[in-house]
Amino acid sequence: MPPITEIQVPYEEILARQERVAKTKRFEQTDRVAVWPAINYRFLLPLTGIRFKDYYADPETMLRGQVLGQKWLMEHIATDQYTTTGAWTGGWTDFQNITEACTLGCEAVFVDDNIPWVKPVGWVKDDADLRRLEQIDPITSGLNGRQVLFRKGMMAVAQKYPVRFQDGPVFYPGANPALTHTSNGPFSIAADLMGQTTMFSAILERPAFVRELLSIVVNKTITWLDFCWQAEGLPTRDFAWTDDLAAYLSARIYREVVLPYEKKLRFHFDGWASMHMCGHTNHLLETFANDLKINEYQGFGWEVDLERIGKAMGGRVVLLGNVSPVLIASGTPEQVKAATRRVIEKLAPYGGLIVQDGNNIAPGSPVENINAMMQAAREFRF
Repeated sequence: MPPITEIQVPYEEILARQERVAKTKRFEQTDRVAVWPAINYRFLLPLTGIRFKDYYADPETMLRGQVLGQKWLMEHIATDQYTTTGAWTGGWTDFQNITEACTLGCEAVFVDDNIPWVKPVGWVKDDADLRRLEQIDPITSGLNGRQVLFRKGMMAVAQKYPVRFQDGPVFYPGANPALTHTSNGPFSIAADLMGQTTMFSAILERPAFVRELLSIVVNKTITWLDFCWQAEGLPTRDFAWTDDLAAYLSARIYREVVLPYEKKLRFHFDGWASMHMCGHTNHLLETFANDLKINEYQGFGWEVDLERIGKAMGGRVVLLGNVSPVLIASGTPEQVKAATRRVIEKLAPYGGLIVQDGNNIAPGSPVENINAMMQAAREFRF
């Protein structure tokens, strides 16, 4: 048997974390507020000794990087995370936020020492381009096609990477790896296809064209997501998506232009609906709660007004977020604790609060600052 990656966290503690988070999501009383820092592979991969260019080039290297990165996280970060891969229950095909745009004809740019990005030159300009877009197979093309191959590659080497928590059973993160079947959001994907500046102009100058593009994007996204659920044999049709770029739209334009396509995507699934949108979203909170009827708002930004989000979502939407990642990166533990306490004071009385950064902890952020969020949760009772 290959060497087991031993994660030095008691299995009993893992089960306690799982129960705490589950009770939080049911709006039940818990012993303390749950804490789940959002730590991406921009932070973790340099700690494993694996270079980004190698991680994105080979499925076994990707799986090994995830196992080693999550071992470091679980052993060094004070968190209520209870799986070795964050939101997933196993390894996953990780191409960050570029998979959909780079499946639908955009160019992916892979660099040696950072995450990949979408080349900022949109290609969808006219009706002929829309017809070309309609012909793209979202399952076999581009990075989605690569994801399918990487998933098979991870499964082929899964038995080489057994993992175990203290006193827990051995498991294999690569046995049924997840495809990256969240969505980067219809508006953000469409803006990559057109070019972001062009998209914002086209909303006013060519609204019918924008709507047709959004419709095609949503249909392609649904086709891919349906394939993912079938390939992985998932028991529920939970769905998580983001649409960060849409935060720059006014509430009126968001509702008129983007919301119909967000609703089509969101209500295609009948499970738990988790939405993420960074930045200043005060003007959209009621729409998320009342029109999209989300179950969870993950990683909401530090700019969001706590009073307003409490009134708009408190007691009916699970809330994760708000502690400033800038403060976590450059402040002091006491400042982070104070910011965390403010979130707890304002939102914990509603129930359903999980303290998180708002959103994504920056590489190089001091561990003591990250862990100050948990210290605050343990010290402060609401």
